[in-house]
Amino acid sequence: MKVCVIYGSESGTAERGIRAIAKGWKESKGIQVDTIIEGADAARIGLASLAEQYDFLAVATSSNGEGDPPFNFHPFLKALYEADDAGDKPLTGCGFAVLGFGCSHFDTFQNCPRLTDKLLGQLGASRRVKRAEVDEIEEEAGDVSKEKWSKAVWKSKFYGAFVLNRRVDLHAIDARPASMA
Repeated sequence: MKVCVIYGSESGTAERGIRAIAKGWKESKGIQVDTIIEGADAARIGLASLAEQYDFLAVATSSNGEGDPPFNFHPFLKALYEADDAGDKPLTGCGFAVLGFGCSHFDTFQNCPRLTDKLLGQLGASRRVKRAEVDEIEEEAGDVSKEKWSKAVWKSKFYGAFVLNRRVDLHAIDARPASMA
C-alpha cells in the first residue's frame, strides 16, 4: 500500500505524532510511506494527482484558534472545499484515515479534523479507518488513541486483498507492526 502522509500543525504536535507513526509503518515493512508533507504542499500537488499517485492518504491535523485549520493545512482544506463545491470526486479509488489532535478545553475541539474527514469521504475517497481524536489533556488516552489508529491503518493494508479475495479474515490478522509488538 503506497501511502502519502499529510499533516497540519501549528505547534508541531500533530507533525511529530504522525512522523513517529509513519516511522513505525516503514519499519514494519508493511506500508510504503513515500511522502510526508504539509497540507499546503498536498494542495499544490492537487487532489486528483494525489489519488493517482497514492493508494492511501493518512491525514493528521489539529484545529487552531476558533476551529480553524493550521496555517500549513489551510490550502489543503480549501482545496477540499472547492472540489466539494464543484461536485467533483477527485479522490475516488483512494483510501484515507484522519488522526485529529487538539485540546478538549476549547469549544471547537477537533473541528478541522472532523471537517477534513467528512470532506475526504464526500470527494470519493474510501474511509478505511475511523477517525481518531487525540486530546492533549488526556496524555495516556491520547497515546492509546494514536496506537489504536496506527494499528488500524496498518491492518487496513489488507483491505485490497480482502476485496479481491474474500477468504482473507481481517480479524485473524495480527495488526501489530513489528516496531509496536
